[in-house]
Amino acid sequence: MDFKFLTIPAAILCLLALSPIARAADYQDWIPLLPESIDGLDKSGSPDGATMGHGGKSWTTVRQGYSDSSGDDIRLTIIAGDMAPQLQQFQSMKHFSMETDDRLVQSAQLSGYNSVVELNKARGKGTLLIQVQDNTLVVIEADAVESKAELISLADHVPLSDIAAL
Repeated sequence: MDFKFLTIPAAILCLLALSPIARAADYQDWIPLLPESIDGLDKSGSPDGATMGHGGKSWTTVRQGYSDSSGDDIRLTIIAGDMAPQLQQFQSMKHFSMETDDRLVQSAQLSGYNSVVELNKARGKGTLLIQVQDNTLVVIEADAVESKAELISLADHVPLSDIAAL
């Protein structure tokens, strides 16, 4: 790009517009996609999020809690950006599987998306990681799940295709 015709402030704005940090999605863009409830648990409080950067790269994350009167909790997190630590962790986990009496970690395909199911059978807790785009991950953490099928069914309450399209 030839900047000779631009003023100094205009040239700086153009450079910022071309940088990865400037192009990061604002976490508030994800908020309208958060479901009102997941498996009968309603939103608990307001969502929180951030757009972070490091070394010229950025990532965005938004998190929403869900709970019911019995104290069961679910957390939904949407993460976008190649540098997101959660995405890097997913990349290493998606080829790993194991099962013991107490724990299950297994790759899966959910609605056509690469996913990882992690279930702590002994504690009744689970995490479901769903890669909806190369650089976008949806994470569902549940404090009260009894089985892999129950954990996977939580994804039915999340608009995965809408998240993938953003």
